[in-house]
Amino acid sequence: MAFISVSGDTGPIQSALDAIAAIGTRPQAVLESIGLELHDRTVERMERGVDPRGIQWATYAPLNPLYQEDKESTHILIERGDLRDSIHSEVAGNALLVGTDLIYGAIHQFGGVIRPKDASSLTFEMGGEIFHRGSVTIPARPYLGLGVGDEAAIIDRLDEFLALAMRGR
Repeated sequence: MAFISVSGDTGPIQSALDAIAAIGTRPQAVLESIGLELHDRTVERMERGVDPRGIQWATYAPLNPLYQEDKESTHILIERGDLRDSIHSEVAGNALLVGTDLIYGAIHQFGGVIRPKDASSLTFEMGGEIFHRGSVTIPARPYLGLGVGDEAAIIDRLDEFLALAMRGR
């Protein structure tokens, strides 16, 4: 039999393995980094007016021409930018959340019907005209979700953290 013996300090190897394990057991920093990336990608899609799959929101349903008349912006879902500016990420335990706390965020994401709570009709103005309606249907214009290229960006962030861990940083 023939053998070769390799000996030395295994401390750096153990440190790197511990750092890699820490990514899985204490993922806060990784999730925060991924959250910032997904936030930026979500905002960028909103500014382009596309859903996570890259489909233009106007494809779902174009803006009502009377509504468009009153808008200061030509962007769908962006008038003053409140919805876009409310997008944030947060880490809750081992989960990453990216979204908005604005009450109207869900109706734009999923669509739905708005009905009056305490009146017989909704009253609103569009294009200089006053309307009274029993309900208004808002089309879904998804802005949240993993989109084209998001998974690759997440993997890139994980690769960065693993590379730093293997270098002992």
